[in-house]
Amino acid sequence: MLGGGAGISGEFSVNVDLGYRIQKGQIVGRVKDTMIAGNVYTALKNLVELGSDADWNGSCHTPSAIVTGVSVTGRA
Repeated sequence: MLGGGAGISGEFSVNVDLGYRIQKGQIVGRVKDTMIAGNVYTALKNLVELGSDADWNGSCHTPSAIVTGVSVTGRA
């Protein structure tokens, strides 16, 4: 998930082109064409796991992250 920058309020709503479904700590599938929404400050407070796969995206060095407290919507 890149782009869809949150304003000063921290609210965001972005499309996820490709994500992973995780159950009991294991990747069990891929999720496509999904949207997530929430507040970046709340999501960071609810950080579960930070990946060791950080990569440079422009001027940001960003790893994958697992957070709780965001809304997810997509096709079933």
